[in-house]
Amino acid sequence: MTWSDKALTPAAGMARVRHRLGRPARGSDARTPIPPVYSPLSEQGKQRGALRRYRAWPSASRGAEAVNRLA
Repeated sequence: MTWSDKALTPAAGMARVRHRLGRPARGSDARTPIPPVYSPLSEQGKQRGALRRYRAWPSASRGAEAVNRLA
């Protein structure tokens, strides 16, 4: 990739590599071309979802413990 932003270029490259490595895990071909802008945006969405699930996890586990104590 040849972007003028020197900080964004390596981050986008790493996001592209992570995207390509995840494709065989999902049963897709890793060699399929990926638009350079798509992978960082996709990675950001995945990270936001993971963070949302992580933040909800302690409260969900406390709720499950309370239910188990009552039973």
